Amino acid sequence: MMTTYNSYEVAGRVGVSYRTLMRWVQHNILNPEGARRGHRFPTTWHRKDLREASVLAACLRAGFSLQRMRKALNYLRGIGHNPLSTGDFLVIRLGNGGDPSELVKICDTGEALALIQQPGQLVMRLQPIGGDE
Repeated sequence: MMTTYNSYEVAGRVGVSYRTLMRWVQHNILNPEGARRGHRFPTTWHRKDLREASVLAACLRAGFSLQRMRKALNYLRGIGHNPLSTGDFLVIRLGNGGDPSELVKICDTGEALALIQQPGQLVMRLQPIGGDE
């Protein structure tokens, strides 16, 4: 049986208010299953949806703005990635505890995508050892 959650449970588990969670849905930052079926607000959240809300909340707590996260998520959706429910995320900070300077998604395939970076920062895609040449 598939585990499901209601919006209040998700908000509590993620550590945000119900209102904040619903604002993310309303502004198309999160797209839980219930919202995809034409409901204004979702009534059912799946484990994948809970993970997406958790990752978004963690990125916001790390210091990334909602505007920057929206751009990163739109980029991932545009290239066919499921934005937050797969892969791992790496926050890079330059200096001692300052604002985060970069957000990188490590995909299940091993590919790393620089999602948020400071202007003028050089980003290189590194090929894993033994990878395709």
